[in-house]
Amino acid sequence: MNRLILIRHAQSEHHIHGLTGGWTDTPLSPLGRIQARNVADYCRQRFAGQPSPCLFSSDLARAAQTAAYVASALGVESRLEPTLRELNNGVAAGLTHAEAKQIERPMTEPVVDWAPYPEAESWRMMMDRVFAGMDRIARACPSTVVVVTHGNAGVAVIQWWLGLCERCRQGISFELDPASVSELALNSWQERTIVRLNDTSHLQGNDP
Repeated sequence: MNRLILIRHAQSEHHIHGLTGGWTDTPLSPLGRIQARNVADYCRQRFAGQPSPCLFSSDLARAAQTAAYVASALGVESRLEPTLRELNNGVAAGLTHAEAKQIERPMTEPVVDWAPYPEAESWRMMMDRVFAGMDRIARACPSTVVVVTHGNAGVAVIQWWLGLCERCRQGISFELDPASVSELALNSWQERTIVRLNDTSHLQGNDP
């Protein structure tokens, strides 16, 4: 893999109904569908005249639906990859933020191993899952890869790309807005670079 296009899914119903994210499996909102079309148009323009990329997506509905727009625009297959799912919030899936707060476990140290809800993942567990999935994707696709995933999982993808050690990952994160596009690529010295991060310019004119 020499270039990675990272897309966070567009706005989902859980965003507008006050529900937790994670493995809460809601579809795109009406605005989210507009955003997904804009992302698809961006990708169509970006890849015009270039070899078709490989496209992988989380299998949660909001990501899979965003990826379907992109796949149609590029004329490629969207391959669903469960390892790209968001941080598993266990029994808090489907709850409102207030309801989830009532069952949240006290934070423990190190925070990377804290699972905030019963049956939930810790950050380390999610990282291990995402890293393993990206390793497989990288072996399968030597050129350009498009990945449609989530906010926390997207951070893990970037940290995987940069090859950050565990100590280096502490205290480092990245903002990824819904329907944002980030581009990561090898430069002429074969260094792993961030070309653009959290680009939402293609959403201009949409309602917030």
